[in-house]
Amino acid sequence: MTALPKDFLPTTTAESQPRSRRRQERIPRIHAVHAVPEQKPEMGPPSPVTLQVQELPTALLVLSHFQRATTVLTLGLVTLALGIYGSTVYTPMQWSREYARLKTLQQTERQLLANTESIKNQLAQQAEQPNSGLVKVSPQQNIFLPTSALPSQPLTRESTTVATVSTLPLVLNHKPLAY
Repeated sequence: MTALPKDFLPTTTAESQPRSRRRQERIPRIHAVHAVPEQKPEMGPPSPVTLQVQELPTALLVLSHFQRATTVLTLGLVTLALGIYGSTVYTPMQWSREYARLKTLQQTERQLLANTESIKNQLAQQAEQPNSGLVKVSPQQNIFLPTSALPSQPLTRESTTVATVSTLPLVLNHKPLAY
């Protein structure tokens, strides 16, 4: 498009125009733009051409707004559908990974329990051997503290029984009392 008035533009006939251009001219345009030439002074730069835009009919405006609204709604629904689809694919994959991790942890727990019990069994067998140096626990080997070492508490029946039992002689061995 040029800034020249229509008087200066060369005119073309239908035969001189290419076939595609003639077809384009038959298609109605939604926005019709008309150039309004302004008065040119004899000297100086050319003045700009002012464009006047015709408003669209109300029906076309309504359809245009409806198209925009449905486009936004469609994009929102597509985004929602992709999100739901992604969650239905991602959630089972994540669940499978966590379930496999749970199974591994359960197997490790069972192995640790088995190792703990075998160590306990081994220690019990060692304790039963006569040359292990361990002594079986008996009530005479209990150590009782005198009442002055106890925190200040009102004397109850249980604390008096402890005091009477503490009069037993203390037996100290150089061997450990328990394992």
